[in-house]
Amino acid sequence: MRLRWVRERIERWILYLVLIVGALALWLPAPGRSFDRGDTVYVTLAVLVFTAGLTVDFASLTAARRAGWRLLVALAASSILFPLFAWGLSRLVEGQLRDALLAVGVAPSEVASLALVSLGAGDVAVAALLVLGSTVVTILVAGPILSVLSTASHLSTIGLGGTLVVVVAIPLALGALVGMRLTPTGVGRTVGGILGSLALLFLIWEVASQVQLAPVYLMGVGLLIVFVVGSTLIGMAVSIGTSRATRTGIVLPVAIRDFAVAAGIATAAFGATSTGLLGIYGLLVLVLGALTSRGLARRSR
Repeated sequence: MRLRWVRERIERWILYLVLIVGALALWLPAPGRSFDRGDTVYVTLAVLVFTAGLTVDFASLTAARRAGWRLLVALAASSILFPLFAWGLSRLVEGQLRDALLAVGVAPSEVASLALVSLGAGDVAVAALLVLGSTVVTILVAGPILSVLSTASHLSTIGLGGTLVVVVAIPLALGALVGMRLTPTGVGRTVGGILGSLALLFLIWEVASQVQLAPVYLMGVGLLIVFVVGSTLIGMAVSIGTSRATRTGIVLPVAIRDFAVAAGIATAAFGATSTGLLGIYGLLVLVLGALTSRGLARRSR
């Protein structure tokens, strides 16, 4: 009971906690940068993905098959169009900003979008299938896509794929298996929610600490906003003709890419210093997603 209370309080205040942690990372970046010298972003990402696996409700996933063809279209659109869209935007900047945009383009749907869909009274089962499907696609194709679109000479497709398997696929599978055992008691969902929120805040602190307060980052933020708008429009196009709940369950996961996995991809492919813009992206999409979900919840009531 006490754990559930803690989880509910963290989820209620998560938006403000994200802003506070992001501001602290920008104000005092040295501690976060020292952590990333040891690539602790991988450990944090693995913990975050594991906790996401704990909260997977397999029983509800079968109910989402009614939206099967739309989910396939959404996966195809995000897997093909988003990397190309991000590549086009990345041509307007150079160096670390270009690398970060490419990482966002190949990242899967944001795990936190499940909570946002629930907050917005959307279909969580549909959103969960999108998150799981896009994660599998990212593990399989992120390396080959970046090897074609990126100019980084040291990029290893096999190495990146192996990293994604170790820090994303295996923790997700383990979390799902443990969560299945704990489902009857509800402990898995409660503990997963608490640990996941803490891991999310720690990862934001790590990657936001890489931000260098320079005018060029304004250009990067502007391009991220364009990417978010474009991905949202694609999600809305795919969901035309569905119920409000299904539309919410499609649009939010499509529009919000997982900044945590993107940070892991960027670290593996380009180095930890390329993750700074991803910290800003994480703050941007989580704040916009939370505000959108709250607006949808008010409309549903």
